[in-house]
Formats: sequence, C-alpha cells, structure tokens
Amino acid sequence: MSDETQMVSKYAGKTVLALGAHPDDLELGVGGTLALLSRAGARVIMAVVSIPSSLEARKTEARRSAELLGAEVTFLFPDDCRRVEDIKTYELVDKVDALVNDFQPVAVLSHGLADFHRDHVLVYNACLAAQRLRFFDLFCYHPTSTRPIPLPFFPHVYVDISATVDVKMRAIRLHESQFGKRGLDPGHLLETARHFGHLIGVEFAEGLEVVRMKLN
Repeated sequence: MSDETQMVSKYAGKTVLALGAHPDDLELGVGGTLALLSRAGARVIMAVVSIPSSLEARKTEARRSAELLGAEVTFLFPDDCRRVEDIKTYELVDKVDALVNDFQPVAVLSHGLADFHRDHVLVYNACLAAQRLRFFDLFCYHPTSTRPIPLPFFPHVYVDISATVDVKMRAIRLHESQFGKRGLDPGHLLETARHFGHLIGVEFAEGLEVVRMKLN
C-alpha cells in the first residue's frame, strides 16, 4: 500500500481541518493534498483566519478555490478586514478551539515554525493549544509565499499529489488578486512540488512536518 493510499484510507469518511492565515495559504502549501483527500471521501474544511484587505473579493476567490478542491471554506472573521497580529492571543485560540469543537477533526493541517511570516506562526501556536481539547493528527505544511524564498523546511512525510497537482495550480490561480493582478507567477510552487516528488520517486508531492500522529 502506497503512502498516498494509507493517508487516503485513514481519513476517508472523516473530517480534516486545514488552517491558513489568509486566503490562498492553504492552496499554496497543501492544495494537492486537500484535493486528494476530498476525492477520497474525506470532509475537508478550509479555515481562513484573516483577510487583511479586499474583503469581498478575497472571500469570493477563496470560495471558488475551495469548491474546485472539493472542500468547504469558513472564515474566522468574515465581516471585516484585519491582520492576524491584531487579533488578541486568547481570541485566536478561542476561534481555533471552536473549529475543533464544532468539526471534531481527526487531522489538522497548519502553518509551522519554519515559516518566516510571524502571523503564520501565531496560527500554528493556536493549533498547538487546541490539542488540549481532543486528539487529532497534527501536520505542518510548507511555508507559503507568493514569491520563491529559500527556507529551511524538512518534511517527515510526503504525499504523492501527481493526480491533483493540476487542480492545485488552478486553485492557486483563482486567487487573482494575489497573482495575476500583481504580475506574479506561481510557477515556483509547481517546481517545489516537483522537487518533493523527486525525493520519493513520483512526479509531484507535498511535504508535511509531523507534530503528532497516531499510527493505528
């Protein structure tokens, strides 16, 4: 049984919660994996913590992208623009706690400590705190950026996304305000997926850090 098949089998028919600081973070870091899980029958919840600008436009982009990936999207602060750094720590923890209590996920995917964005690390810390509520597998995805930046990221596991890399890239491009309108090309993300794929002998892959995981 391949690693991909093992992951799909473990979470099929169950809920996986993925958190991103902003719209597009989840597509950039783990879009292929989310699409793969959705296709296999998992309920995938994409939670967007904050929207710093262009509220309605970015919510629309996030909804379209989530639909393409076969996921549901929820916004922690849907009614106004704000930055993660402006959210009080207890308030952010309360919001993540509510997601865990409401959706009862068997797995959570989040930003990690390797990320150079301070707001991304704040989201990670809130996910760590939520572990006190109930057990769930916890993974961190590749640090996200609209531009290629060298970062120390050393995955513990890999997911073969060769079958979903195209939908990942299409979902990323739906975030037009972050790429097309700014003249940015997300092609470096395809190269990152190709690099991780080479490491495990497949065409494309996404890497994940394991914070904790139940094996059986």
